[in-house]
Amino acid sequence: MPTFNSTLYNQQLGVGATPSYPQAKLQNGKLRYMSVLYPLAGTEIANDIINLGRLKAGAIVVPSLSRIVCEDPGTALTIDIGFASNDDALCDGAALTTAHDVSFTGAPSVTAVAAQYTPTPLAAGDELLFITVKTATSLTAAAKLLIEVAYIDE
Repeated sequence: MPTFNSTLYNQQLGVGATPSYPQAKLQNGKLRYMSVLYPLAGTEIANDIINLGRLKAGAIVVPSLSRIVCEDPGTALTIDIGFASNDDALCDGAALTTAHDVSFTGAPSVTAVAAQYTPTPLAAGDELLFITVKTATSLTAAAKLLIEVAYIDE
C-alpha cells in the first residue's frame, strides 16, 4: 500500500533540503476569530470599500473556516474580501442575495482562489482586511452583515 506525504511533512523531513518547520503557527498556533458586524448604509455601490479591521502582520487567515452571515441585503450584493496586495485573496465573488450563511470558499457563488489553499502569514501592509463591493442593487439600509474571519496566531 503506497504512502503519500503532504508538502508540510516533506518540509519537516527535509525532502530536497534541510529539515525545517515552516509556518510553525499551522502546527501549534491558536485559532481565533475576528467578528465584524456591518450594517449596510444602503448607498453602497460597485467599487466601494468597507474596512473590516486589522490583524497583526504574520497572522494566517483561514478562508475555509471564515464566513459571512447576512440578513437579506436587497436585490443584489456581490463582494470580494481581501487586503492591499490582493483584494479578493480571501473571498472572491460572494453573492449575497438572500438572508443566509456564506462560507468564504464553499458557496456555489464563490470562486476559490489560490491564496485560499496556500495559507501565508499576512505581510506588513496587508494587515487591514476589507470588502470590495462588486455589485450592489437596491440595498436595504441597516441590513446586517456579520463577517467572521478565522485566523491562526501565536
